Amino acid sequence: MNGKFQAKSTSKALAINKLALEVLILSIVGLFAVVLRAKLRIPLSMSGHHGLEVMALLLIGRSVSKLSMASSISTLAAALLIFFPFMGFKDPFLPIIYLLMGANIDFMYQKLKQSKLQLFIFVLIGALSYSIIPSSRILIHISTGYPYESLLKAGYAYTVFSHFIFGALGGLLAFGLVYTTKKIRN
Repeated sequence: MNGKFQAKSTSKALAINKLALEVLILSIVGLFAVVLRAKLRIPLSMSGHHGLEVMALLLIGRSVSKLSMASSISTLAAALLIFFPFMGFKDPFLPIIYLLMGANIDFMYQKLKQSKLQLFIFVLIGALSYSIIPSSRILIHISTGYPYESLLKAGYAYTVFSHFIFGALGGLLAFGLVYTTKKIRN
């Protein structure tokens, strides 16, 4: 040593900080999706209408993140928030359903992201992922007898169909926002 300080490499610390920031942002996206769903009580009397904003937020987070489990991180944060009673959710299975939804988004996005039909992919992922909610509820209802108001009021087919449509619209909104932003940036 010649009495001079050696410069420290911060590349590892920078990578960890960047990862932590990305996880934090994805968690905030999931929290925001649940807060919107809980507090935005629009009396449309249509099952699944929150698929528009929930799927849009989750798919935007998924598409801008480089992490392979981006939606799983967002839905984990969302699932944790759903447990709090002040959020107003009565479904004890909803956190698990959200985790399934996040895993499905990540799986489908990883398998289909190289496709040339990006608009179709966003719409398909949104539709199928948000349809997990009524599909899971139907299985829970049949196996446990837990009464879901939307299933009892509208029936199975309409509930699945409406979730599918609103999830698809959320995917369409996400695609529009992501690709419009990309065009503006370039």
